[in-house]
Amino acid sequence: MLKRLPDGSAFVAAALSVLLTGCGGSSVPSRDSDARQVVALPPPAPSAAPLDPAKAPDIVLFSLPPAEDPSADLLRCERGDMEGCRAAGWLFLHGFGVAEDASRADDLYTKACKGKNTKACMQFAAEYYHVHDWPIKATAELVEAVHHKMACDHGEQQGCLALALDVLRHPEELSIFRDTVGKAAQKTAEDACAASHIAACSTLMEAAQRSGDKVRAETLAMTLRTMCGAGEMGACWPVLRYPWSDRTPAERKSYTKELGHKLCRFSQAECRAGRGACSLAMGCVDEDGFDPQGPEAVAEFTYRACAVSRDFKRCEELAGLFERGKGVPKDPEKASFFDMAACQHGRDLACDRMAGRIRKQGSGPEVDEKIFEITKLGCRIDKRDVGWLMSCERLAEMYETGRGTQKDVEKAVELFTAVCPYREESCDNLRRMKRPVPPDADAP
Repeated sequence: MLKRLPDGSAFVAAALSVLLTGCGGSSVPSRDSDARQVVALPPPAPSAAPLDPAKAPDIVLFSLPPAEDPSADLLRCERGDMEGCRAAGWLFLHGFGVAEDASRADDLYTKACKGKNTKACMQFAAEYYHVHDWPIKATAELVEAVHHKMACDHGEQQGCLALALDVLRHPEELSIFRDTVGKAAQKTAEDACAASHIAACSTLMEAAQRSGDKVRAETLAMTLRTMCGAGEMGACWPVLRYPWSDRTPAERKSYTKELGHKLCRFSQAECRAGRGACSLAMGCVDEDGFDPQGPEAVAEFTYRACAVSRDFKRCEELAGLFERGKGVPKDPEKASFFDMAACQHGRDLACDRMAGRIRKQGSGPEVDEKIFEITKLGCRIDKRDVGWLMSCERLAEMYETGRGTQKDVEKAVELFTAVCPYREESCDNLRRMKRPVPPDADAP
């Protein structure tokens, strides 16, 4: 896990050192590990193994997904089975009934990757955005590239290609690779594009656009458009908004409409086959999409995006559909289930709705304890978004007053201090409690 370090080459070198040496756990503490406690979902079916994104899961539309338990995979991991480490890491990021714990997932993925599980290396590279509190934008690209390099070093050719494309996309952020991977990156990408590799062609097109080579960019855009027309969904997206400078406005509009409809059809088929693209399919069938089909279709793809693709923002939206009965029958139980799943994975609106439902149960110590557990799940200081930060403030107030938990004034101060640089209200609370305000907070 990367720590805050000074910007520049020294930072890059230190970050690489952290990631490429040793197999121990992360030195960064979990995001309020106390708050990562699981609030159990109602288990409608026996525990299921982690979904393999390459296989279409058998689902009954709008059924409640089974709650999952990482303990079996953790036991495999402890016994030296690196696939168990990877599977457990995946569950800590995407499991139903498992509260997201990015630091623990980081440890597990890193252990599996360094244990030569190339799937873990590639999966972690794709998941870097889940890992919290990156100090600067370049760090995210660096984490992705380093894990691609580790997969490449283990003999995974897709990792080698992905690393070359990383370097072409982010030449400045990944300058540390300039004299190694960077020397061959262009040829690696061109060879892959010649073999109809979509990401390679797209990366080369973007590089040509950045350099002002319009002829080269247009040629690559036409290559991708041809691939899109041949049924390659991934090729449609990079050129959906391509400017097509040598075409008339009418031609550009026609291209956008044509590609948009293709992309919608492909995304719907991919989603129904369990291969992802469900959020894209959902947007396509919405009333403002390329292929509007009504609230029932929106509900279907929202469900698939949540239950299959594990997009917890869509779980939050799905809960709202069940709450209102839009596109699906009203179902308070399912609304609560999907809100809880979304809350466990950092969706603050879902946590607020869960807390509201609990308040309607009445008052008293048991109700306060339930609200406290939900509020802990909604506190995500690393997200630095007002909804999550306000949850942290409410959690601090509960610690300060002892409502729903044991009174802990120092824990309240810790939370107010963490939120203070982003919300003046927390700074005011520190002043009220006669505690120091962080120097990086805005002046009152």
